[in-house]
Amino acid sequence: MQAIKKIEGKVISPLHLLDILIRFEDYKRTSTIAPRYHLKSTIFYGYLAWKLFRMEQIWNEWIYMSYTQDLAAYHTKRLKRYIDVLPQFFGQHQNLTDSESILYYKKDGRHFYCEPTGVLTFQRGKHPTGMLLDDILKDPQVKLDISQLIKIEKTFLEEIEQMPKEELHLVGTPQDQEDLFSKLETLSGWNCKRYDAIVDETKGIALWENNPNFCYKALMERKARIGDKAFMKEFRCMPVRGVEGFLNMITLDRIIKPRLKNYTLTHKPNLREFAYAGFDIGKKTHPSHLCVLGKDRKGRLIQLHSKWMDGWDYIDQLAYIKEIIKNFRIARLEYDDTRAEFEGFREKGELPGGMCGLAFTAKNKFTMATDLDRLITQDKIVLLNDTRQRRQLLNVDNDLKAVETDEGHGDCFFSLCLAVKAAGKGDRQMIYEIGG
Repeated sequence: MQAIKKIEGKVISPLHLLDILIRFEDYKRTSTIAPRYHLKSTIFYGYLAWKLFRMEQIWNEWIYMSYTQDLAAYHTKRLKRYIDVLPQFFGQHQNLTDSESILYYKKDGRHFYCEPTGVLTFQRGKHPTGMLLDDILKDPQVKLDISQLIKIEKTFLEEIEQMPKEELHLVGTPQDQEDLFSKLETLSGWNCKRYDAIVDETKGIALWENNPNFCYKALMERKARIGDKAFMKEFRCMPVRGVEGFLNMITLDRIIKPRLKNYTLTHKPNLREFAYAGFDIGKKTHPSHLCVLGKDRKGRLIQLHSKWMDGWDYIDQLAYIKEIIKNFRIARLEYDDTRAEFEGFREKGELPGGMCGLAFTAKNKFTMATDLDRLITQDKIVLLNDTRQRRQLLNVDNDLKAVETDEGHGDCFFSLCLAVKAAGKGDRQMIYEIGG
């Protein structure tokens, strides 16, 4: 903090930084989620400077990793500037490099080396003493899609986690409720902690209460300026996809019921009434998705079946739909007919009679989405605990657009909307008794 004060004029030290540093000292692997502007990177600067000062081993090698190498280099450049203004601590350390972004110092025969790198561009095979990972899930230019988050998680678990000999620490902002930060919270050997900018909403206490810019009153004023969604994301550490989607994470998790069964053709539901279905037909790069809804005694719509059809031929898709219609007693099935993939089957009379196609328009998509939102608000629909479905439902934004991912393109959102539309028709005539 002395260096920051010399360069930037003043600094107000928050108490949560001390707690984070203690965790760094007590645990070899830590994961830390903290609010924006609450000095997440600064704590890494201080910890690296402390390691440099102590020179604990003959050869001390560290890696500073961000989403890109340029971002990591920005941080190591700042740290070098802070080190330069503290001769009382580092005056006897010999600087062995002219690089602005690489730290390489020598003192009393001991070496300290730290270089910046990006999470997807780092050199494999290195085994440094320790690694500091700063916001590796965040690209300042664009929001990462699910496939990129999954790729980073795989890279971390398969390669990065095995690299450091001693220490591995992460700080950052969550992007999805099931991203890397959430994964680490389930693994043994990791000390994980989340720091909410608001400690006690009832008493009006903030995490950085001694800072007039981030005390509770200031945070409430900031919330009024930037809006609830931005505030939840930046200061309450709510995952990005949990606040920016048409269905937010809190609302969606309220209607997902882990005890619901995803019935199959061999394990059919015992229905008192007919069921309803929606089918979103995918393109070559998108899967098709089938959603089946039934009704309980309270009149709520209950999801009975979720089926992803990755790479299936249209003939196989239709054959499966016919079997589901018969076995689930489906009264009406609405499907996406925007690109007329099933037109040939319809002309040959091979489609069940109650299988109704709908060409999507902006108007009818928003109408269906509004109907779904109304049912959710009124607690009149519950969904299966299908993790892929959940991720794709959160992938659809307020404009009803979704990022293309390896798992889909928000396909299950529209199959769910279509199933709700089918149920709203109230048509009790069974499809398979009409068509083939």
